[in-house]
Amino acid sequence: PEEALPEPLLNLMDMPGYRKAFKAIKALVAEVSASHHVSGELLASRRQINQLLNWHWKLKPQNGQPELISGWRAELMAEKLTLLLQEYPR
Repeated sequence: PEEALPEPLLNLMDMPGYRKAFKAIKALVAEVSASHHVSGELLASRRQINQLLNWHWKLKPQNGQPELISGWRAELMAEKLTLLLQEYPR
């Protein structure tokens, strides 16, 4: 029976608000990279942004925190990213 089937896995890019959230994070990364004179590509790759959104929306199990809010990147933008993500609940 159909009720016995597990819930379908959600694809990150199919999530409502994915594009808006991705663009908002890219804009924040551009702002931080300009103010700290760091390459935007070095600061946050597409993979790292997707990792952050997967973690935020709890789409995939992950060990530890995403790269964008840990290590040296956290010092530059973890607080701003955390505030930004609050605008994009699942």
